[in-house]
Amino acid sequence: MASEDVETWLRDYEGYRGLIILTDEDAQRSKVLTLWETHEDEARARAARGAMRDQIAAASGMEVVSFEVYEVPVCVVPADGAA
Repeated sequence: MASEDVETWLRDYEGYRGLIILTDEDAQRSKVLTLWETHEDEARARAARGAMRDQIAAASGMEVVSFEVYEVPVCVVPADGAA
């Protein structure tokens, strides 16, 4: 499933704030990070997201290895794109 489709689907959840997909093609691994306004928003959407995640993994022949929840105390993205 294309990342645009996943992002469009996630927009329906209250508190959804963004999606980051990290890939390592050599190791054939990826990590998907979803960003939420609050811990409560993430928790409310977790079961449905987990079911969708498992369907996507099965359809693509991939395996879900782990699932973790982290706080993001700092997130800075320069407005001009400069690092």
